[in-house]
Amino acid sequence: MYCKRCGNKVEEIWKYCPKCKLPLIKKNIEFSKENMIKKQKQDKRDSIICIVIFLLGIFGIFFLNNYSIICFSISLISIVTGFIKYPNNIFIKILFLIFLICVILFGIIIIILFFTIVNFILTCNGFSAG
Repeated sequence: MYCKRCGNKVEEIWKYCPKCKLPLIKKNIEFSKENMIKKQKQDKRDSIICIVIFLLGIFGIFFLNNYSIICFSISLISIVTGFIKYPNNIFIKILFLIFLICVILFGIIIIILFFTIVNFILTCNGFSAG
């Protein structure tokens, strides 16, 4: 028997797949190796499609100025979907972490700029910010 999500060989008495932690109920178990190989090829192709859509979205963020919010949303949706659907794909994990770090850094930069502008405005008006 094989796990439907990751293709790992599982025993009948196991409750969870040791590789991807999917609960092993009847609908999550595949009995033939041929079907699992076919599913793994399909998953590989689908994960590559997620990666390509993500990279196209990132390209759009930098080069399609009028549509950067849409491109950001497409990138975010594709990489989160890929991360959820293919949790064992190392390339998707790396892209997800890089994307997450960039979003966090961007948020920190926005907060720093906000407080710098507020401090500048208060200083120009004669107030002391601390």
